[in-house]
Amino acid sequence: MEEFKHPLFFDAKDLTDKEKDKVRRHFQKRRDSGGGDCGMIEKAGGNTYTICFKEIEDQERVLQRKFHSISLPSGDLCLNVSRSYCPETPDQPSTSQPKTTTKVNTKGLEKIFKLDIFLMYFLRDNPKAYKLLQKQLSCIGCQVQLDFEEEETVVRGDIEKGPGGAFGGAEQWELQVDRVLINFTERYLCYHVVELKKAKILLQDLSFVTDDIKVYREGGYPVVVGETEAVHEKIAILEKSLPTRKELPIVEKLFKLVEEEFSREMFAKYPEVKINIGSAMVTLEGSDKEVQSGANTLEELKKKVKEKRVKLSTPLMTFIGSSGAVSKYQTRFQQRLRDPVFLEVGSELVMSSLSSDALDEAEATLQRDFDVANVELQGALAAPPDLDGLKEILFKAKNEANSREFRVDVSFIPGTGGTPNTKVRLVGYRENVNKLKEVLHDYQINQIGTQEVLNLPNPDLLDCFDKILGMIGMKQNKVTLKASLFPYPCVLVSGPCHLVKEAKQGLISALASLTSHTLVLDGPGALQYFQAEGKVGKELVESSFQVIIKEQQGVHSANVQSKPRSISSHVTSGLAPGPLPILHCNTVGNQVAIKTSLEIKLGSLIDAQVNVLVVPMLNKNLTSTKIGKRLFQKAGNAIKSKFDWVAVNGTVAPGDVLQVDAPPSLGVSKLFFIECLPWDGVRGQSVKALGNGLKRCLDLCVQQGYSSVAFPIIGPGVVLKYPMKEAIQLLMENICQLGLSASSGSLTTIQIVIKPGYPDSEECYQDVCRHPGLNVNQGGQAIFRSITSDLDDITMTVGSGVKLQLVFGDITDETTDAVVNTTDFVYFQNGVCKDILTVAGADVEAELKAAKYTRGDVFVSQSGEFPCEALFHVCGQKDAVVIEQLVIRIVEHCESFGFESVAIPAICAGAGGLDPCVVARAVLRGVKDATSSFGLNSLTDIRLVLLKINVFLAFKEEAMQMFFTAVINKASVPQLPHVQQQQHPPSVEADLSIICNSSTSQQSVFRFLGLSGKDVDGAMTKLTDLYQTQCSSQTFRKEELKDLTQDDVKDLKQLVETEGLYVELSQGTLKVSGLNNGVIKVMQMINASLHGNLRREVRVREEEDLYARVAWCILGHRGNWERLPKTANHSLENNDVGGRIVDAQGNKWTVDLPRMEATRCLGGQTTKLKRLEHLPDFTLPLYWDNMAAGEALKTVELLPSNAEYRTVKEAFKRTVGKTVLKIERLQNVHLRCAYEAQKKQISDKYKQQGGECEKLLYHGTTQDNCQSIVKTGFNRRFSGQNATSYGKGTYFAVNANYSAQPTYSKPAADGSQLMFVARVLTGIYTQGQQNMRVPPPVSNQEGHDRYDSVVDRVDNPQMYVVFHDNQAYPDYLITFK
Repeated sequence: MEEFKHPLFFDAKDLTDKEKDKVRRHFQKRRDSGGGDCGMIEKAGGNTYTICFKEIEDQERVLQRKFHSISLPSGDLCLNVSRSYCPETPDQPSTSQPKTTTKVNTKGLEKIFKLDIFLMYFLRDNPKAYKLLQKQLSCIGCQVQLDFEEEETVVRGDIEKGPGGAFGGAEQWELQVDRVLINFTERYLCYHVVELKKAKILLQDLSFVTDDIKVYREGGYPVVVGETEAVHEKIAILEKSLPTRKELPIVEKLFKLVEEEFSREMFAKYPEVKINIGSAMVTLEGSDKEVQSGANTLEELKKKVKEKRVKLSTPLMTFIGSSGAVSKYQTRFQQRLRDPVFLEVGSELVMSSLSSDALDEAEATLQRDFDVANVELQGALAAPPDLDGLKEILFKAKNEANSREFRVDVSFIPGTGGTPNTKVRLVGYRENVNKLKEVLHDYQINQIGTQEVLNLPNPDLLDCFDKILGMIGMKQNKVTLKASLFPYPCVLVSGPCHLVKEAKQGLISALASLTSHTLVLDGPGALQYFQAEGKVGKELVESSFQVIIKEQQGVHSANVQSKPRSISSHVTSGLAPGPLPILHCNTVGNQVAIKTSLEIKLGSLIDAQVNVLVVPMLNKNLTSTKIGKRLFQKAGNAIKSKFDWVAVNGTVAPGDVLQVDAPPSLGVSKLFFIECLPWDGVRGQSVKALGNGLKRCLDLCVQQGYSSVAFPIIGPGVVLKYPMKEAIQLLMENICQLGLSASSGSLTTIQIVIKPGYPDSEECYQDVCRHPGLNVNQGGQAIFRSITSDLDDITMTVGSGVKLQLVFGDITDETTDAVVNTTDFVYFQNGVCKDILTVAGADVEAELKAAKYTRGDVFVSQSGEFPCEALFHVCGQKDAVVIEQLVIRIVEHCESFGFESVAIPAICAGAGGLDPCVVARAVLRGVKDATSSFGLNSLTDIRLVLLKINVFLAFKEEAMQMFFTAVINKASVPQLPHVQQQQHPPSVEADLSIICNSSTSQQSVFRFLGLSGKDVDGAMTKLTDLYQTQCSSQTFRKEELKDLTQDDVKDLKQLVETEGLYVELSQGTLKVSGLNNGVIKVMQMINASLHGNLRREVRVREEEDLYARVAWCILGHRGNWERLPKTANHSLENNDVGGRIVDAQGNKWTVDLPRMEATRCLGGQTTKLKRLEHLPDFTLPLYWDNMAAGEALKTVELLPSNAEYRTVKEAFKRTVGKTVLKIERLQNVHLRCAYEAQKKQISDKYKQQGGECEKLLYHGTTQDNCQSIVKTGFNRRFSGQNATSYGKGTYFAVNANYSAQPTYSKPAADGSQLMFVARVLTGIYTQGQQNMRVPPPVSNQEGHDRYDSVVDRVDNPQMYVVFHDNQAYPDYLITFK
């Protein structure tokens, strides 16, 4: 190409195109070759190549280096370049050395070299290098001369000293000289610096020049000369000292916040660094180190920027963004604050600054300067034309405010959901918003009508408000007065604003001036009279005396006042008063009518669907307990405000009840808060306070007419720290006492709520269900209409008519044909598998261990000692699909074996760890599929036996959804074994008391409202006279009433209520007062009833005589025997059951006497009957079996299917992991008689303190001592065989695990152990001591009055010691292993 005019030549052998390209790139790089822009490499001829440069300077720099080394794939290529091309000849070898001239004469040799001129300068200026060259040449007999004019280096030598003669010596000499010069030139380097920045630094920095490094100039460019390695080191230093340029991206808003601080720090620390600020970029130029430090400084400052987000309303954000306020306030903040603040408006206001103080001050400024106001327009102002007028005025005021800058904005927001109300929104600078609010206010006051609400002091004034206006002479002209019940009893005052205020104030004054009196007339008859035939007379009294007479409902309280009072708001404190009156309840025949049901619920108290919730509290603090905290979480400030108001207005002592109206969100009417004390022992103040509070809550429910109440188990928690058993005992005693007192009034439901999911939830549930107070009262009468729980059995009918039952219990108690065992076929000594195999025996365990199990199979083994036909062993593999298929195969196996019943556990829900809901769905689907897919001929009953509460609830929920036929089997009255005692008939006064309605229990109340007290008093006197002229009274003596039956009294009570009569009972004499017609009807009814009583007396005597000798019992739902009433008892004994019998709860049954069965008329359930014949001197407990005359001792082995067996076993298993082999009931007449006598003595002694305190406790024994205790009872003379730490008496444990220790229950040869379940009369107890032979005295003053027992620790006894043999009775004997 013509532009490349300066050629150079070099020799090389057969270069490939790639090698040529690499050689060309070498000559293009100035740093490597000194060259520059050049053309392609072409072949000049033979092994000679040419390359042409564009600039002659590039050509010269390449020539100055002469030798060039290039790395190629085939090896290093060393080139010697020259200006001219000399074609090779066959006689002359090619050389890449520069052209030299050699002269030979008779005396010496001479050779001229064209060395780089700067290398020659270096030899001149560096004696060390020059001497080195001279020394190397002198070794071959030569000298060197530098000719700077010709730019030549001349080497001369003596021919005679050269080897090989004149001609031959010349060639050898020349080779030696070339070798010396080439080695020398390779040792030194001439480096041409052509980059301006490097050249400038090199020329200015004198430190680069040393003795061994020289710098020369060539056309303004420096050339560095010296030893090659030293030159390279200097050039590397030069490279590092070059100025660095770094570009830093920035966010403009952030950089403005740090720009001033950044510039100040850079100027102080790095003044040599240049800073260029561009759009979104900052460029730093300077030394590499300083530039990097500057970049770090900027990054650190950016990190110091703080951001604050301010949540403003959307309208205010919109205004700030559109009004130019952002730039305005940014400028203001930059001028006034130490650090600038950047503002950004988006979904919220974002402020950025280096200073938190600046951000806070900026926020405060914006909050102070800006405002948004929403004013709701009501009435006429919310619609045209008043709305149009308001818009015109507000828009005019807005335009004036915005004349110079955008200061305020106005908008009108229509009502939503069809409501006519319109809102005015004012947004902008606060001072301008306030001015527009004043304009709006002035317009409302002067132009628009309004409506105000006046609270009425009493809702009764609503329906007579028009009469009141007429009476006070208040006219409605421009102002309208309207009484309204919503949102609360009030008067709506409507009209122009200024007139409404005047009318409201006038109405308040007029109502305050009225006089109100209350007239109370005994009995409800007065109300009935003046609502019917006396209505005209009442209206004449009103018109004559200018009063209003308001009839009120009968008041069931003793607090009715007849004193005059002014009409004003009256608030009653929420504190329950002291003692509450006991109300009477109905009776049926000669037995108490049971109206209250007990429900044991599992869940949260705050979700209970009742009228009243009972809540514990400490120190009058709502959130002092977990329940209080949950109430606050659910109802929030609504409950807190109500609670605080009641708490502030009353003094609360421990045991007091704080009554609080419940907010609607809780779904109940009242909250009763009991002020409690932390646990301080069984005889401490905490028990007394909680007992008083529980009783007071129940009394309040009865007095105030509530029908349902829910209690938690108060006490066992981190706040009050009661022992669980003591807390349950206290609650159950009070609830059962209400049932026994026959004073439940309208209270029909009592719920005990137990929260599941806690470690002690199941223990708590069992203790509640097993409490002895749930049995019966002393007459054998049930105290609750029904007792139900969330764990009651559930029965449903599935495919093929199979009955499916969900049962909460232990599968080892089952007696079905087949029982399913869940195992992993590896470990057999844990969980249900261990219990089943312990009962079944070693042969079954060996068979199971030898089984070859396949996934999904059912392994069938013999039953061994287990009371069933076969055991089915399965492994659920923790897989719901496997479980479902296993259930189907279980049903198939039952059908193939001809089994009628099977018991199945919750496979993998226990140790398997599967979610109970997953297991429930799998099992129930398997049952449903199996029973609906196959025609079942044998299987009729499937029982799903579930041991854990959470598992049972999961199955229950799934079953109720999956099977619409599911029915919960609710128990009527579950009973534990108890002692039956005789029932005494109620007295005549108690029977007649139900018809009494004294002045404190039911009255006719009239409220009088008038302009003056004189008018009101006159009207009250006149109305009283009108009523008394229509009344009369009649007194019935005790002799006339003695033969009335309870049914007669019931009919008489209904007549009294119908006629509105007033009845008083005093010393058996009944006085009836009221309207004449009603009194006459009572006389007629009493006379008619007396004639039929004689016929019933004979039957009553017969029933009572038989009731003392024979007890007919019916088996309750939970497997406990209940005694039938006297009438049913008489009918069954005389085989007079052609009709039906009625049990103690009022349930009707048909009877099959030959089979001793009864079938319930409603529901069709069938149960067993039992006849007990008492011994002449002993009444058999209901749970005993009959005993022959003269039979003093009988041992009855309980069947595992028996509820009595399950109850005893469950209590034992709660603390003992061993397997129960047998449970025997011990019926010892002599021991029981002595025990009952001791029980009566203690019960009479502590009648006021809670009775005999009978407990079921445990006593371990041995084979040797067992029969002695069974026959003669516990003998304290044998104390000391194991320990006497708390006295020399007989020891009983609260928990079975203590007595199960081998020390106390010594294992027999086969490993079995024995333990008694004993009834123990613990009475009043104290701390035991080692040497005690009798309990200590209760007080020093009365040494004969001693404690009944001693314990290991008074605050939470685990061990009781009694010193009287008759204080304990061996009720059951448990054999376990």
